[in-house]
Amino acid sequence: MPRFRECPGQAQCHPATQTPPDQSSLIANRYIIQQRLGEGSFATVYLVKDTKAVAAERLKVLKEIPVGGLKPNETVHATQEAQLLSQLNHPAILKFYTSFLERDAFCIITEYCEDKDLDCKLEELKRTGRTLSEPQVCEWLCQLLLGVHYIHQRRILHRDLKAKNIFIRKNIVKIGKLCFAVQRVLDVFLMFRQRFQKLLLMAPKAQTPPIW
Repeated sequence: MPRFRECPGQAQCHPATQTPPDQSSLIANRYIIQQRLGEGSFATVYLVKDTKAVAAERLKVLKEIPVGGLKPNETVHATQEAQLLSQLNHPAILKFYTSFLERDAFCIITEYCEDKDLDCKLEELKRTGRTLSEPQVCEWLCQLLLGVHYIHQRRILHRDLKAKNIFIRKNIVKIGKLCFAVQRVLDVFLMFRQRFQKLLLMAPKAQTPPIW
């Protein structure tokens, strides 16, 4: 599939207010690729500039998922992530803006976390011989637990919650990569647990055999 291209020499470009963007290079008539942040097994992630957003929210992340070569289950994962993110609104959950089809790619726009992910943060501390302070660990842990509680209240399980999928922005941790999440699994689990408890209550009490 034709991949999105980075703007050459973007770091040295003048502000968009001085040089209007070329309309042919815009994605969905508003996003300009700044640089590629990473590439996975079925998606490429870009840092983009939103030409129609306010200055504080101008930088965003675009996840490009080619739909032409995906297997049916991979296509479901791609659309599921966008659907789940659109239903969630919490400071500890990666903010979702929109999703759309561009050429033969499915694109998801989310907030940009300039402090990267927790795994990168821990690696950086390890290289410099430093550690996280206890107050910082407690603060991030509380934020993370609140985020997990929020998605569990909505009957969503993440299934791949790890440091690589926890992002940091302005000292707030944010849960991402919800393509691995499963909705309504908790409902099924609770249903079976209630039925199991009912069976235990209905079963006759075990009698102690006589001792001779």
